[in-house]
Amino acid sequence: MTTMTTRPPLTPGPLSTQTVALPSGPEAPSHARRAAAAFLHRTRPALGPERDDDVLLIVSELVTNAVRHAPGGPSALTLTTTADTLDIAVTDHSCVPPAPRVPDLIDGTGGMGLHIADDLGARVFTEPLPGGKCVHAAFDAEPPG
Repeated sequence: MTTMTTRPPLTPGPLSTQTVALPSGPEAPSHARRAAAAFLHRTRPALGPERDDDVLLIVSELVTNAVRHAPGGPSALTLTTTADTLDIAVTDHSCVPPAPRVPDLIDGTGGMGLHIADDLGARVFTEPLPGGKCVHAAFDAEPPG
């Protein structure tokens, strides 16, 4: 898994973007999934509807990480489409970057989110921000053919 600390260039010029402030409690992931589902339905990114479940799973995992590792503070979900990418971005108030770890499959205490995003083909990277960070998972559209 590649976790970067600088943001690689995305295709210039977003076609559509939406930012949603998230509640700070356990309802944040479901709130984020609903917002993401509406965004995907409205914008139909080049990624294609067959990847919607993958996108919603990654949204849920990234937001769950924010709730778990930066509790009580503000967080937000930003979805951005370009002609050939979909960027999922979750900001929170913790400056500590996510670190991949061995998933705990016995107790179910986590460690799977970043691995899931990587397995689904997303480019995962972290952008440091003043007073926090932004974790991105970016999908490239499949080339036509």
